[in-house]
Amino acid sequence: MKRLFLFIFLLLASVNVLATIYVVHDTEESSVRSLTFQLSKLLPENTRLMPVRSALFIQNVSFLKDDDVMVTVGADSFRLACSVASEGAVIAVFIGKEEYLNIQPQCSIPVSGVFSGAPLDKRLNILEAIWFDRKPLAVIYSDHLFVDEQEMMNLADQHGFIFRFLKTETDRLSVLKSVNFVLEDSELIFSLVDTQLYKNGIAQDILRLLFHKQKVMIGPSFAFVRAGSLFAVYSDSEAKLKALVERLTMWDTKGVLLEAAYPDQLRVSFNSYLIKSHGVVLPSSSYLKDKYGLCSETQCE
Repeated sequence: MKRLFLFIFLLLASVNVLATIYVVHDTEESSVRSLTFQLSKLLPENTRLMPVRSALFIQNVSFLKDDDVMVTVGADSFRLACSVASEGAVIAVFIGKEEYLNIQPQCSIPVSGVFSGAPLDKRLNILEAIWFDRKPLAVIYSDHLFVDEQEMMNLADQHGFIFRFLKTETDRLSVLKSVNFVLEDSELIFSLVDTQLYKNGIAQDILRLLFHKQKVMIGPSFAFVRAGSLFAVYSDSEAKLKALVERLTMWDTKGVLLEAAYPDQLRVSFNSYLIKSHGVVLPSSSYLKDKYGLCSETQCE
């Protein structure tokens, strides 16, 4: 299989008629096949689309052309493409804004992205409407993020909140120690998309600890809501792919990239058990849509 991918990679790189979109990843083959298939349905029929693992991509990066595009899946693939590619353009997907901002300066070629999660202001809007405890909101993050603490503090102040920040190592013991520390004066952890921090089951460990301490987290994704966070504002794969296609089309037709951004359509989901146990009164679905431009998980067109 590896030899087949190598042959296809070299074949596509050797033909100069059309640009190629390489989906650079280190995910499960079934997941990237599904992603590539969905993406192919949104692009013109003659689009040259090829999934390739990061290791194989590195070996053949010299074959890239000026108009090729690397769609990188996740922060690690984005970091790798930025460190080795000197031709083409990079569009990062399934990556947090703060992860993107941490890696983007390494890129010497045009770069854009489609962020996971949601803008800080959107999340604070919801929190202000349902959470009346004004104790500091804890933000724990790793060295893999670029976090503008002052900007976040200024925005939190507009909503009547205060952030308390703590940078942590990403091993399990360090993370749980950090969580225990910040919970001394906080009732709620306000999470950012941080792949390194939450990998290897650490997210589940944090949520279990919060449950036992009767504290809560605002999660970065629907998966966190299912696992035990209070709520999350996020985009689904369809919305991310639509934003990705907009950037691919602009690059193909104009030779420029749209700026990195969150998708236009965002969803909000709540953990019904935690909502009840903390006495939270939720806005109606229509109010969420009209006031905040968010659709609920069960009522999203």
